[in-house]
Amino acid sequence: MDFIDPRTFLLVANLFGILCAFVLWVQARSFPDDIQGLRDWARAVVLIGCASGLASMRGHLPDLLSIVAASGLLLFGQLLLIVGLQRYAGQAPTWRPALDAIGAVLFLTLWLTYGSPHYQGRLLIMGLAHIGLFSFGALLAARARPAGFGNRFLAAFFVLGVVIALWRIATLPANVAQSDDIFDHNLIQQAYLAMFSLGVLGLSIGFILLANERLRVELEFLATRDPMTGALNRRAFFARADIEWARSQRGRRPLAAIASDIDFFKKVNDTYGHHVGDLVIKDYSRRAGEQLRLPDVLARFGGEEFVILLPDTGLAEAKKVAERIRREIENQRDPELPVYTVSLGVAACFGDEASRGDMENLLAAADEALYRAKQGGRNRVVA
Repeated sequence: MDFIDPRTFLLVANLFGILCAFVLWVQARSFPDDIQGLRDWARAVVLIGCASGLASMRGHLPDLLSIVAASGLLLFGQLLLIVGLQRYAGQAPTWRPALDAIGAVLFLTLWLTYGSPHYQGRLLIMGLAHIGLFSFGALLAARARPAGFGNRFLAAFFVLGVVIALWRIATLPANVAQSDDIFDHNLIQQAYLAMFSLGVLGLSIGFILLANERLRVELEFLATRDPMTGALNRRAFFARADIEWARSQRGRRPLAAIASDIDFFKKVNDTYGHHVGDLVIKDYSRRAGEQLRLPDVLARFGGEEFVILLPDTGLAEAKKVAERIRREIENQRDPELPVYTVSLGVAACFGDEASRGDMENLLAAADEALYRAKQGGRNRVVA
């Protein structure tokens, strides 16, 4: 029963794939340099489309082109899908073993086309190669970050590729004399070509989704983080602080804030230069962050000024956290950096009717405590 001419279906599906490849190529030119692999994915889709085009000319072109060359382009295109995922994950591509395996498959395909023609043998070898490549691709896609709809969608279509190859092997005709026309108008052959073409299109869409999710995450990070230290910026801090303040008031839970400054930071800049000053700021942000819990919030307000928000923390506990940070900076010396200390001011509210005010008042109280710490000689904690 004919539903649609398989050559036409293959041509239309691959045209959509080529369009997706163009989108990937445009993304590769406009996305940040740390999002790698887009060009490999675009080339892969183009090669797979060319392989399908050659295969669709079976009977009009020599078998060397429509079978052997088409098989080589298809396998190399699938390899580029894997390479793109490896580069996307920051890994070095593994070319040599895969290229050796593809070379062996092509040699066997050539032999089974001209030396000892065997239709089922060719399908079996290509099916096993597809299973290996798509299984590895599914594993890489499942591990890709960020985890979300994009990587799950992509992994699902790699798994679909494995299923298609397994199904194709399972439906190999038992009769050796079976026709080897891949465009034979039977239901199984049409379903196989439809699944293959939709699989290529789905992989293209999956790569686009994955890359866009990665870009969204990076843009959100840039919008909420201080570019030097990775701590929250002022805007993102207040967005988070408003949530914690409302939670504190609603649940009558304590909430504490720590204001901190690097002591005599101007002297560090004047003596060692701004580059070293930046390294000191990064060092303090990293080491202070290591003393905090997961729910705690560290933000850089500008220059050497940092603010820490401690949910569900009373004044005594917050003072202990601040003292732990102060001792960490005082005692743990980085030999590559000049000696420096910090002063910290601590304030807390208790989430009840007696604790009227707002987040600005809490931060003002912490800032006032920081001022007293500086006036008292620096390198100390005042609560």
